[in-house]
Amino acid sequence: MASARLGKMVTGVVVVGILAGIIGAGTAQAKMIVNNLEREVGLTTDGLVIASSLDVRNEGKKPLDSFVYCPTRMVRDRTLQWAEFDEVAGNDEEEARLEWTLEEDKECMRVKLATPLKPSKSAQRTVEIFEVYTRDFVPLPGEIHQSEKQKVGFTNFDVIARDPENLEIRTQTTKFFLPSSNLEHYTKVEPTSVKGKEVVYGPYEDGKAPSNGRTTVTLVFEHPQPLLEIESVVRDITVSSWTDIEVQEHYHIKNVGPTFKDGFSRVEFSRNPASYIANDLSMTLPKHAHSLFWIDVLGNITTSKAKFETDQVTVEAVPRFPLVPGWQTHFTFGYKVPKHGFLKSGSGGAKTLVMDVLPAVKGIMIKNLTINAAVPEFSTKVTGAALTSNVFCTEQDPFRTVELGTTTKKWWFDISGRPVRTLQMSDLSNEMTELSFYVKYDFNDVMKFKEVFMIASAWLLVFLVVTLWSYSDFTLVKGKGKAKAN
Repeated sequence: MASARLGKMVTGVVVVGILAGIIGAGTAQAKMIVNNLEREVGLTTDGLVIASSLDVRNEGKKPLDSFVYCPTRMVRDRTLQWAEFDEVAGNDEEEARLEWTLEEDKECMRVKLATPLKPSKSAQRTVEIFEVYTRDFVPLPGEIHQSEKQKVGFTNFDVIARDPENLEIRTQTTKFFLPSSNLEHYTKVEPTSVKGKEVVYGPYEDGKAPSNGRTTVTLVFEHPQPLLEIESVVRDITVSSWTDIEVQEHYHIKNVGPTFKDGFSRVEFSRNPASYIANDLSMTLPKHAHSLFWIDVLGNITTSKAKFETDQVTVEAVPRFPLVPGWQTHFTFGYKVPKHGFLKSGSGGAKTLVMDVLPAVKGIMIKNLTINAAVPEFSTKVTGAALTSNVFCTEQDPFRTVELGTTTKKWWFDISGRPVRTLQMSDLSNEMTELSFYVKYDFNDVMKFKEVFMIASAWLLVFLVVTLWSYSDFTLVKGKGKAKAN
């Protein structure tokens, strides 16, 4: 009896051990550890640029093939405009662009590694994240004299990134790069160091970081450059059925810096020109751009200079009145480019137009952008959107407003109007240089002779009218014939 009971107990222990092993193997997971996080925050461009470097390890039981990154938790109270993920492996510093998808909450991203990361407490990889957020500088003070320096405040930024649900961060450092070394004020979160245009917070170790104290900082510094914003820009693009593509860009630009207490003095500006007053505008065009023109109802664009280079055309325009803080301007800039390089033809009359999303004026944040791409009349199956590999700048973008539509417009010699594909977006930074848009449509090349037929028909009609007029007699009473000679 005793031996039988002992046998049953041993059998039970073995079964329990086997079940525990199966359950443990089933629950074993990959565990991502961020051994070190370094963030570089750039405050010198039109947007808030954050470059992060994550040294990643896998201290779990299974290979790590992806991780979750939540930008709204890492950087709070700011609108994300763009994000890119790269992986650096080995000493050769080769980078691989990583793909990502949105989670169900539409705030977090699941980033897929180039290759699964095997469990190890020593081996690690580096993931680099490039993010662009909306810039939210506040002029401090809001009113200054023209002779004073322009100062801005950058507030409510947490120098300690926290997302314990998805990332376990062991050590982290945050560096700010300022546009000038004149730093008026900064919040101290020890350890903190200042050197020239650089402010360094950290390193902070997990468990020793001042989580209970104040970690959101405020920086007040001189900003010597103009604080310009493109309130709105409308790009009207017209594709000719014959030769060129015409582009017209209608701008509304503001200088959102501190206003002047006593108004603007041109005498003071000529004697002491402040660098934060925009005295010129810079445009960059495709290398084959031609037929450049300005339209300004106020007449404040007086001189411009174009430089035709091997890879682009640069234009410098000097307004008659500089763009002072608190002022704004409206103007239209246009140019033409040949179709080759932008328009591709496929089988069966299929055509695809691909152009950059950003307008000619560079280096200024765009609050609202509208693109109206008009294709030749009688085009069919017109579609188009932003050309991107993720949800940014699409209708599924959770961080900005994106609207697509189709309308028509009348142009020279049009009968029913040209199909127009529209794209409206908000919050665009100059850092998004690789963003393009496309318009696909079907067009029978025979229809491009419509204008020729209409012109020939008009000339033929005029010829017939003139001919009939010359052979017609519209007199009501005929004159008496001459008297016969005697």
